[in-house]
Amino acid sequence: MTEREGVIKYRLEFHPAKSLVHHDYQYLDHWHAKFKAAGILGQDDSKYNGLGFGNLSERIDQQSFLISGTQTGGLDKLQPDDYALVTATDITQNMVEAQGQVKPSSESLSHAVVYALDDQIRFVFHVHSHEIWQASTELEIPQTAAGIEYGTVEMAQEIKRLYDLGQFDNTSILAMTGHEDGVIGFGATAAKAGGDILQLLTRC
Repeated sequence: MTEREGVIKYRLEFHPAKSLVHHDYQYLDHWHAKFKAAGILGQDDSKYNGLGFGNLSERIDQQSFLISGTQTGGLDKLQPDDYALVTATDITQNMVEAQGQVKPSSESLSHAVVYALDDQIRFVFHVHSHEIWQASTELEIPQTAAGIEYGTVEMAQEIKRLYDLGQFDNTSILAMTGHEDGVIGFGATAAKAGGDILQLLTRC
């Protein structure tokens, strides 16, 4: 893969703000630790040019969601300063507006389109699992079209296309074919979004 991991590709309107200490991070912190222990979120000098990988988000309301900051995957434990609050997105304009002490993940646009699919979705987790990604056909999970890069309008549109085709009627996991090892899980609860990913990892 020649695609460079962790690069923000959308147009970002970022507003530095005080720490988002008034939010509850217990679910995001819990799954950050679990995914890091499983090796599907983190930072590894031998992978992705040594850059951090994986990001987690939680819906706050209809317009906004918390998301781990860019290049925070390698941290053992995230602090409030390591999260950004995405306050608005415009997929057609490739725009993300956010605030905090750190810029939001490069995958923020993909998270936004998943939340837009269904009001019941409360958590979106993006991990890097070579095992799930490689076996996605055998596991019968939806796959985005090859050649579509992460963090782009095209990726957001592709996720919406799969949803409209009913591809998520029986699963809440997708593999990003054009994004090496990229897997997204989502759900109404953190346990659903994270648990389904770990179940697939066990099956692999």
